[in-house]
Amino acid sequence: MAMPREIRNLLCAAIAAVATTAGAVAVIAHADGDGTRKITGTVDAAPGLGWTVEARTVHGHESAQFRDPVYGSEYDWGMPGFLDLGDTAVALVGVPGGMALDDAHLVGVDADSGRIRWLSPAGDLAGCADSAVDATLVCFTPGWSDDPALVGYDLVTGEITRVPTEWGTFAIAAAGDRLYVAEGSVENDDVRVHAGTLLDPDAHFTRAFDMGTGWDDTALPDALDVRHGQGLLTLGTDIAGFDLDTGDETWTAQVDGCSRVQPTLGALVVRVHVECDGLRVTGSDLLDGTGAVIAATDSAAAHSPAFDGPADDTVPVLLGDGAYDRATGDPVWSAPELVSVPREPDEYNANTRLGTVRAVLGDVALLTDHTAHTETGLDLRTGTRLWQNVPERSGTVLGHTEDLVVQSDFTGMWAMDVRTGDLEWDIPFLAVDNDPDALGDGGTLSVRPGDRYVYVSARSIIGLRPL
Repeated sequence: MAMPREIRNLLCAAIAAVATTAGAVAVIAHADGDGTRKITGTVDAAPGLGWTVEARTVHGHESAQFRDPVYGSEYDWGMPGFLDLGDTAVALVGVPGGMALDDAHLVGVDADSGRIRWLSPAGDLAGCADSAVDATLVCFTPGWSDDPALVGYDLVTGEITRVPTEWGTFAIAAAGDRLYVAEGSVENDDVRVHAGTLLDPDAHFTRAFDMGTGWDDTALPDALDVRHGQGLLTLGTDIAGFDLDTGDETWTAQVDGCSRVQPTLGALVVRVHVECDGLRVTGSDLLDGTGAVIAATDSAAAHSPAFDGPADDTVPVLLGDGAYDRATGDPVWSAPELVSVPREPDEYNANTRLGTVRAVLGDVALLTDHTAHTETGLDLRTGTRLWQNVPERSGTVLGHTEDLVVQSDFTGMWAMDVRTGDLEWDIPFLAVDNDPDALGDGGTLSVRPGDRYVYVSARSIIGLRPL
């Protein structure tokens, strides 16, 4: 499995006993009626600590760590993460140290209570879908293995269903009640996509695609996308759109050099043109569901939001310093805040332009200009600046509720009102666990109903909920 081009942005032993209290009990002030503990030093609006699960306790090995199941256990990419699959959070847990994640298991955690629901073997998985089908998480083994298979994990029990195949599967995805599997020989331009279920993976369709690349250039799991209103297969310089219901190929296009594609809401694709020599951006364009270019800019400023969550298809797409209608590609507005320029241009940086968009949050864009050292909230419908701060720190956008955007760095996580820029709460990781390596090594967050959160780092998963 090859590493994705842009790492965003931005886990058959018996179940071990799990500690559900924080690693540093001394810093917890008090607990409310449901066991949620107020975190010392935080404001009343901050969520409290509901529960903690440690990788070493779940797995039984002192060096065990959590990993994102999407990347599998065949290779250890060192990517902490989990999948929010309704009531169950699923993570890989295993022992790092070699090329693979050793003694790997998938663990299912009750997302509200932190109770361990199940622990199931997950060795030699090449990857997993990022959502479930029929209450089952589907993963796959390497196509070159002796017994290639699709492997399903029941979200309630962890029971494993293994479906042998003769396919050389290289990507897997899920949407609604359908499983999508991409397989074949990418080096021979002999590729197929199937749609079906775990037990009958080609029940709906099988479609061949005349496209491919070298194995080392296969950007998995980004090769197959089904989450933005169309199917999108990207292999090297080849792109193909396909109908999610029938599998019919709807369009093809190319990316040149080191260019990249970013699918977005409304069956749209942003294509960023990048020269390999110096990785210089020469422009961006917007492709609709037929593959037609409906908007383009020659701006050297390109955006790579770590979080792309437009409220609906009336929210425009951002290219360069402008916003473009998702349906027509017509320009809607422009704003200089979308582009960072050097304060003191010289012969080396005079033409340097950087996109500032870090996240699209409903109908607000969160911008960071590292040259001007500002953070800005921009109304995506009008281009109006809502607020601008000079932040003391800048972190990774983890997610957002209707009004709050949550960010984190190695010191902790904090929530800011996305419409005003006001800080609402701040949780230092050392106030949760006095081990500096427990939470601050780059994690992921799920925002759940009722102002509840689940956060996972390499070593710990914590549940936060209102006091």
